[in-house]
Amino acid sequence: MNKKIGVISVLIICLTFVSYIYLRKDTKREESQDVYLKTVVFKDSDNELIPISINFHSQVELEEEVRNCIDFMKSEELIAYGLYPVLSKDLEVESIQVKNKILTINFNDQLYSNQDALDIIEALTFTMTDNQDIQQLKLQIQGKDVSYLPNSTIPLSSLTHDLGLNNFEDASTLLHQTIPVMVYNQKIINQYSYYVPTTIRIDENESLKSQVQTILSYVQSKIHLIDAKLDNGLLTIDIDSNVLLDNEKIDQSLEDLIVLSLSSLKDVEDVEIKINGEDVRTKQSSQIEYNYIKI
Repeated sequence: MNKKIGVISVLIICLTFVSYIYLRKDTKREESQDVYLKTVVFKDSDNELIPISINFHSQVELEEEVRNCIDFMKSEELIAYGLYPVLSKDLEVESIQVKNKILTINFNDQLYSNQDALDIIEALTFTMTDNQDIQQLKLQIQGKDVSYLPNSTIPLSSLTHDLGLNNFEDASTLLHQTIPVMVYNQKIINQYSYYVPTTIRIDENESLKSQVQTILSYVQSKIHLIDAKLDNGLLTIDIDSNVLLDNEKIDQSLEDLIVLSLSSLKDVEDVEIKINGEDVRTKQSSQIEYNYIKI
Protein backbone atom coordinates (compact mmCIF):
# COMPACT_ATOMS: atom_id res chain seq x y z
CA MET A 1 0.00 0.00 0.00
CA ASN A 2 2.83 2.39 0.93
CA LYS A 3 4.58 1.56 -2.34
CA LYS A 4 1.38 2.32 -4.29
CA ILE A 5 0.97 5.66 -2.50
CA GLY A 6 4.59 6.46 -3.26
CA VAL A 7 4.11 5.79 -6.99
CA ILE A 8 0.99 7.99 -7.07
CA SER A 9 2.85 10.78 -5.28
CA VAL A 10 5.67 10.64 -7.80
CA LEU A 11 3.18 10.79 -10.68
CA ILE A 12 1.45 13.83 -9.15
CA ILE A 13 4.79 15.59 -8.71
CA CYS A 14 5.75 14.85 -12.33
CA LEU A 15 2.42 16.08 -13.66
CA THR A 16 2.70 19.22 -11.57
CA PHE A 17 6.22 19.87 -12.86
CA VAL A 18 5.18 19.29 -16.48
CA SER A 19 2.20 21.61 -16.06
CA TYR A 20 4.45 24.26 -14.52
CA ILE A 21 6.91 24.04 -17.40
CA TYR A 22 4.04 24.20 -19.94
CA LEU A 23 2.48 27.24 -18.29
CA ARG A 24 5.85 28.98 -18.18
CA LYS A 25 6.39 28.30 -21.87
CA ASP A 26 2.86 29.47 -22.67
CA THR A 27 3.42 32.66 -20.67
CA LYS A 28 6.75 33.28 -22.39
CA ARG A 29 5.07 32.69 -25.76
CA GLU A 30 2.43 35.29 -24.84
CA GLU A 31 5.09 37.76 -23.66
CA SER A 32 7.16 37.23 -26.81
CA GLN A 33 4.29 38.28 -29.05
CA ASP A 34 4.61 41.76 -30.49
CA VAL A 35 2.57 44.35 -28.66
CA TYR A 36 1.65 47.60 -30.40
CA LEU A 37 -1.38 49.17 -28.76
CA LYS A 38 -3.38 51.74 -30.67
CA THR A 39 -6.42 53.74 -29.66
CA VAL A 40 -9.55 53.53 -31.76
CA VAL A 41 -13.00 54.92 -30.99
CA PHE A 42 -16.35 53.13 -30.98
CA LYS A 43 -19.76 54.04 -29.57
CA ASP A 44 -22.29 52.33 -27.31
CA SER A 45 -26.08 52.10 -27.62
CA ASP A 46 -26.37 55.53 -25.95
CA ASN A 47 -24.16 57.00 -28.69
CA GLU A 48 -21.39 57.77 -26.21
CA LEU A 49 -17.93 57.58 -27.76
CA ILE A 50 -15.55 55.17 -26.05
CA PRO A 51 -11.80 54.94 -26.74
CA ILE A 52 -10.60 51.36 -27.00
CA SER A 53 -7.05 49.99 -26.89
CA ILE A 54 -6.38 47.31 -29.49
CA ASN A 55 -3.17 45.40 -30.10
CA PHE A 56 -2.20 45.81 -33.76
CA HIS A 57 0.86 43.62 -32.98
CA SER A 58 3.41 45.53 -35.04
CA GLN A 59 4.19 49.07 -36.07
CA VAL A 60 3.80 49.87 -39.75
CA GLU A 61 4.23 52.94 -41.92
CA LEU A 62 1.99 55.83 -40.90
CA GLU A 63 -0.23 55.66 -43.99
CA GLU A 64 -0.91 51.96 -43.50
CA GLU A 65 -1.55 52.54 -39.80
CA VAL A 66 -4.15 55.22 -40.58
CA ARG A 67 -5.91 52.90 -43.03
CA ASN A 68 -5.81 50.00 -40.56
CA CYS A 69 -7.37 52.12 -37.79
CA ILE A 70 -10.12 53.44 -40.06
CA ASP A 71 -10.89 49.96 -41.41
CA PHE A 72 -11.15 48.61 -37.86
CA MET A 73 -13.42 51.49 -36.80
CA LYS A 74 -15.77 50.49 -39.64
CA SER A 75 -15.94 46.88 -38.48
CA GLU A 76 -18.51 45.16 -36.26
CA GLU A 77 -15.96 43.07 -34.36
CA LEU A 78 -16.77 44.64 -30.99
CA ILE A 79 -20.57 44.30 -31.01
CA ALA A 80 -20.32 41.47 -28.46
CA TYR A 81 -18.68 44.01 -26.15
CA GLY A 82 -21.59 46.44 -26.57
CA LEU A 83 -19.62 48.66 -28.96
CA TYR A 84 -20.66 49.76 -32.44
CA PRO A 85 -18.74 51.31 -35.35
CA VAL A 86 -18.77 55.10 -35.65
CA LEU A 87 -17.74 55.03 -39.31
CA SER A 88 -19.88 53.81 -42.20
CA LYS A 89 -18.80 50.76 -44.18
CA ASP A 90 -19.10 52.87 -47.34
CA LEU A 91 -16.57 55.44 -46.13
CA GLU A 92 -13.35 55.02 -48.09
CA VAL A 93 -9.92 56.66 -47.85
CA GLU A 94 -8.80 57.95 -51.24
CA SER A 95 -5.45 59.36 -50.18
CA ILE A 96 -3.32 60.26 -47.14
CA GLN A 97 -0.68 62.95 -46.76
CA VAL A 98 1.46 64.04 -43.81
CA LYS A 99 3.32 67.35 -43.74
CA ASN A 100 4.61 69.34 -40.77
CA LYS A 101 2.74 66.97 -38.40
CA ILE A 102 -0.55 67.75 -40.16
CA LEU A 103 -2.35 64.62 -41.35
CA THR A 104 -4.64 65.17 -44.34
CA ILE A 105 -7.11 62.38 -45.08
CA ASN A 106 -8.99 62.54 -48.36
CA PHE A 107 -12.30 60.61 -48.19
CA ASN A 108 -14.96 59.75 -50.71
CA ASP A 109 -18.30 61.59 -50.58
CA GLN A 110 -19.69 59.20 -47.95
CA LEU A 111 -18.21 61.52 -45.32
CA TYR A 112 -21.07 63.91 -46.18
CA SER A 113 -23.82 61.32 -45.92
CA ASN A 114 -23.34 60.36 -42.28
CA GLN A 115 -25.84 61.88 -39.85
CA ASP A 116 -23.52 61.80 -36.84
CA ALA A 117 -20.98 64.29 -38.15
CA LEU A 118 -19.74 65.39 -34.71
CA ASP A 119 -19.14 61.77 -33.68
CA ILE A 120 -17.09 61.15 -36.83
CA ILE A 121 -15.03 64.32 -36.36
CA GLU A 122 -14.29 63.54 -32.72
CA ALA A 123 -13.54 59.85 -33.31
CA LEU A 124 -11.19 60.49 -36.24
CA THR A 125 -9.42 63.39 -34.54
CA PHE A 126 -8.93 61.55 -31.24
CA THR A 127 -7.64 58.42 -32.97
CA MET A 128 -5.29 60.10 -35.44
CA THR A 129 -3.79 62.69 -33.06
CA ASP A 130 -3.04 59.90 -30.57
CA ASN A 131 0.08 59.41 -32.69
CA GLN A 132 2.98 61.57 -31.48
CA ASP A 133 3.85 62.40 -35.09
CA ILE A 134 0.43 63.97 -35.70
CA GLN A 135 -0.61 67.24 -34.09
CA GLN A 136 -3.51 68.18 -36.36
CA LEU A 137 -6.02 66.48 -38.63
CA LYS A 138 -7.31 67.95 -41.88
CA LEU A 139 -10.24 66.46 -43.79
CA GLN A 140 -10.87 66.46 -47.53
CA ILE A 141 -13.67 65.04 -49.67
CA GLN A 142 -12.65 63.91 -53.14
CA GLY A 143 -9.57 66.12 -52.99
CA LYS A 144 -11.33 69.31 -51.83
CA ASP A 145 -10.91 70.90 -48.41
CA VAL A 146 -14.05 70.98 -46.26
CA SER A 147 -14.68 73.56 -43.52
CA TYR A 148 -17.87 72.07 -42.04
CA LEU A 149 -19.88 68.87 -42.22
CA PRO A 150 -23.68 68.77 -42.30
CA ASN A 151 -25.33 68.60 -38.85
CA SER A 152 -22.21 69.98 -37.18
CA THR A 153 -21.05 73.46 -36.17
CA ILE A 154 -17.50 72.34 -35.45
CA PRO A 155 -15.04 74.11 -37.78
CA LEU A 156 -12.69 71.66 -39.46
CA SER A 157 -9.85 74.14 -39.89
CA SER A 158 -7.97 73.09 -36.74
CA LEU A 159 -8.73 69.61 -35.48
CA THR A 160 -6.41 68.74 -32.60
CA HIS A 161 -6.47 66.40 -29.61
CA ASP A 162 -8.02 69.21 -27.55
CA LEU A 163 -11.33 68.56 -29.29
CA GLY A 164 -11.70 65.51 -27.05
CA LEU A 165 -14.60 63.07 -26.99
CA ASN A 166 -18.26 63.45 -26.06
CA ASN A 167 -17.91 67.20 -26.32
CA PHE A 168 -21.36 68.65 -25.72
CA GLU A 169 -20.39 72.32 -25.63
CA ASP A 170 -21.97 74.52 -28.28
CA ALA A 171 -19.93 77.22 -29.97
CA SER A 172 -20.14 80.41 -27.89
CA THR A 173 -18.06 83.30 -26.56
CA LEU A 174 -17.36 81.17 -23.48
CA LEU A 175 -15.10 78.94 -25.59
CA HIS A 176 -12.57 81.79 -25.72
CA GLN A 177 -12.48 82.07 -21.92
CA THR A 178 -12.20 78.39 -21.09
CA ILE A 179 -9.94 75.42 -21.71
CA PRO A 180 -11.01 71.84 -22.55
CA VAL A 181 -10.29 68.94 -20.21
CA MET A 182 -11.37 65.32 -20.42
CA VAL A 183 -13.08 63.90 -17.36
CA TYR A 184 -13.41 60.12 -17.04
CA ASN A 185 -16.20 58.10 -15.49
CA GLN A 186 -16.88 54.38 -15.27
CA LYS A 187 -19.68 52.74 -17.25
CA ILE A 188 -20.86 49.13 -17.45
CA ILE A 189 -21.83 48.01 -20.97
CA ASN A 190 -22.84 44.40 -21.66
CA GLN A 191 -21.26 43.46 -18.31
CA TYR A 192 -17.94 45.01 -19.38
CA SER A 193 -16.47 47.98 -17.53
CA TYR A 194 -15.21 50.98 -19.51
CA TYR A 195 -13.64 54.32 -18.64
CA VAL A 196 -15.62 56.87 -20.64
CA PRO A 197 -14.29 60.43 -21.17
CA THR A 198 -16.38 63.56 -21.46
CA THR A 199 -14.92 66.87 -22.62
CA ILE A 200 -15.81 69.75 -20.32
CA ARG A 201 -14.52 73.30 -20.23
CA ILE A 202 -13.13 75.08 -17.20
CA ASP A 203 -12.23 78.71 -16.61
CA GLU A 204 -8.52 79.14 -17.33
CA ASN A 205 -8.45 82.22 -15.09
CA GLU A 206 -9.46 80.26 -12.01
CA SER A 207 -6.89 79.07 -9.48
CA LEU A 208 -5.31 75.63 -9.86
CA LYS A 209 -7.18 74.41 -6.79
CA SER A 210 -10.50 75.54 -8.24
CA GLN A 211 -9.79 73.87 -11.59
CA VAL A 212 -8.81 70.60 -9.88
CA GLN A 213 -11.90 70.63 -7.64
CA THR A 214 -14.16 71.17 -10.66
CA ILE A 215 -12.65 68.13 -12.38
CA LEU A 216 -12.82 65.96 -9.25
CA SER A 217 -16.48 66.87 -8.75
CA TYR A 218 -17.24 65.42 -12.19
CA VAL A 219 -15.30 62.24 -11.37
CA GLN A 220 -17.11 61.73 -8.05
CA SER A 221 -19.18 64.29 -6.22
CA LYS A 222 -18.03 63.30 -2.73
CA ILE A 223 -14.31 63.97 -3.39
CA HIS A 224 -13.26 66.96 -1.30
CA LEU A 225 -10.01 68.67 -2.31
CA ILE A 226 -7.93 70.12 0.50
CA ASP A 227 -4.98 71.40 -1.52
CA ALA A 228 -3.34 71.18 -4.95
CA LYS A 229 0.06 72.20 -6.26
CA LEU A 230 1.92 71.75 -9.53
CA ASP A 231 5.69 71.44 -9.59
CA ASN A 232 7.74 70.42 -12.65
CA GLY A 233 4.83 68.54 -14.22
CA LEU A 234 3.84 66.71 -11.01
CA LEU A 235 0.39 67.61 -9.74
CA THR A 236 0.06 66.79 -6.05
CA ILE A 237 -3.43 66.76 -4.60
CA ASP A 238 -4.44 66.32 -0.98
CA ILE A 239 -7.98 64.99 -0.64
CA ASP A 240 -10.28 64.10 2.24
CA SER A 241 -10.17 60.57 3.68
CA ASN A 242 -13.88 59.97 3.01
CA VAL A 243 -12.95 58.25 -0.28
CA LEU A 244 -10.98 55.50 1.47
CA LEU A 245 -12.33 51.96 1.58
CA ASP A 246 -12.61 49.88 4.75
CA ASN A 247 -9.05 48.63 4.20
CA GLU A 248 -7.83 52.25 4.25
CA LYS A 249 -6.98 52.12 0.54
CA ILE A 250 -8.42 54.04 -2.39
CA ASP A 251 -10.52 52.13 -4.91
CA GLN A 252 -8.34 51.26 -7.90
CA SER A 253 -10.88 52.40 -10.48
CA LEU A 254 -11.39 55.70 -8.67
CA GLU A 255 -7.62 56.22 -8.59
CA ASP A 256 -7.40 55.60 -12.33
CA LEU A 257 -10.29 57.98 -13.07
CA ILE A 258 -8.70 60.72 -10.96
CA VAL A 259 -5.30 60.36 -12.61
CA LEU A 260 -6.65 60.13 -16.18
CA SER A 261 -8.89 63.18 -15.65
CA LEU A 262 -6.33 65.41 -13.96
CA SER A 263 -3.67 64.45 -16.51
CA SER A 264 -5.65 66.38 -19.13
CA LEU A 265 -4.84 69.64 -17.35
CA LYS A 266 -2.20 71.77 -19.02
CA ASP A 267 1.41 71.03 -17.99
CA VAL A 268 0.39 68.00 -15.85
CA GLU A 269 2.59 64.98 -16.57
CA ASP A 270 1.80 62.88 -13.50
CA VAL A 271 -0.48 62.97 -10.47
CA GLU A 272 0.30 62.29 -6.81
CA ILE A 273 -2.66 61.59 -4.52
CA LYS A 274 -2.26 62.24 -0.81
CA ILE A 275 -4.60 61.64 2.10
CA ASN A 276 -3.61 62.89 5.54
CA GLY A 277 -0.17 63.65 4.12
CA GLU A 278 0.46 60.09 2.88
CA ASP A 279 0.78 59.03 -0.77
CA VAL A 280 -2.06 56.59 -1.61
CA ARG A 281 -1.22 55.95 -5.26
CA THR A 282 -0.93 52.21 -5.88
CA LYS A 283 0.62 52.28 -9.34
CA GLN A 284 2.38 54.58 -11.78
CA SER A 285 0.53 56.46 -14.50
CA SER A 286 2.38 54.48 -17.17
CA GLN A 287 0.78 51.30 -15.79
CA ILE A 288 -2.78 52.50 -16.35
CA GLU A 289 -4.14 50.36 -19.16
CA TYR A 290 -7.83 50.99 -19.69
CA ASN A 291 -10.48 49.77 -22.15
CA TYR A 292 -8.11 47.14 -23.54
CA ILE A 293 -9.87 44.50 -25.62
CA LYS A 294 -7.95 41.42 -26.69
CA ILE A 295 -9.13 40.09 -30.04
